Amino acid sequence: MGANHGPKPRGHHIVPACWLAGFTDTSEKTGTLWVTDLKRGKQWPSNPIKSGRRRDFNRLSDEQSDPLLVEANLAKIEDIIAPVLKRLDVERRCPFKDELHGLLQFMAIQWARVPAFRPKIVSIAESIHRDILTKLLKTPESWAAWLGENDFEDGPPDEYENWRDLLRSGFSLSVNNDWLLRKAFESTKTTIPCLQAKHWGCSISETGRFIGSDNPVMLDGTTPQIGFKNADIVIYPVSRHVLLYGTAMAVRAPFLNLMYIARQNTFAMLCAEEQVYSHVPDFYWLDENERCQTDWSLFQKDKILASVK
Repeated sequence: MGANHGPKPRGHHIVPACWLAGFTDTSEKTGTLWVTDLKRGKQWPSNPIKSGRRRDFNRLSDEQSDPLLVEANLAKIEDIIAPVLKRLDVERRCPFKDELHGLLQFMAIQWARVPAFRPKIVSIAESIHRDILTKLLKTPESWAAWLGENDFEDGPPDEYENWRDLLRSGFSLSVNNDWLLRKAFESTKTTIPCLQAKHWGCSISETGRFIGSDNPVMLDGTTPQIGFKNADIVIYPVSRHVLLYGTAMAVRAPFLNLMYIARQNTFAMLCAEEQVYSHVPDFYWLDENERCQTDWSLFQKDKILASVK
């Protein structure tokens, strides 16, 4: 009958093993990958297969016909992009036009499949619901009119004030994994065109000193709320040898030296949800005084952020 009765995978990659391979000592999935957990203050050697995973992260509810549908579809996408990632790393070059097209789609999916995406999308949903409720609860009459238009029966006499109290006190939405995964894929419809509108270039580190993180698609800019549309720059380390960047305006290629690599690695550390990945334990980064460091345990996010304000 073709049914798979084997054990179902529980450790789901939030960053693909084919991408993590580019940050190992051999550029292979079997190579050594150093995992530095900035949140827990720990570092250990591993490999791409065992790293960058969360239990049941992409699992749909059991009510769905195939709870592992998302995980299976992500695997198919990774099979398509893996050869591109490998070629760029081995040949140490910028992507061709057709390769860039695929990479931008992959980046949009990567942006939405990591843990850092989830609180962002929930916050947006909460903001939208708060605005709607504010409008509906402007007066008792506006509330009653909405109830009538939607065929809801009038509640208790104090229902209007109860809803007003809830709005004033603040609230948080409770959503399930099905909703989060659906929103993740829906978001690519808006992020892909924004990525395509950027001016893309890349930096090549012949020594392979770039690092990756569990939040690898990084945005920077001067506006308070940075999104793909208004970001001054989008940065994506393809591998430890290749760093891809997209800018709002065409810019001259930056001069690549150790300070540049260290600065990009520092930004990866600042953007990471928890972990960064490298082929060596003593990767380069910059402290709050712009001094190059190789001891990750000295990293203090608050101090660095304060120094750039």
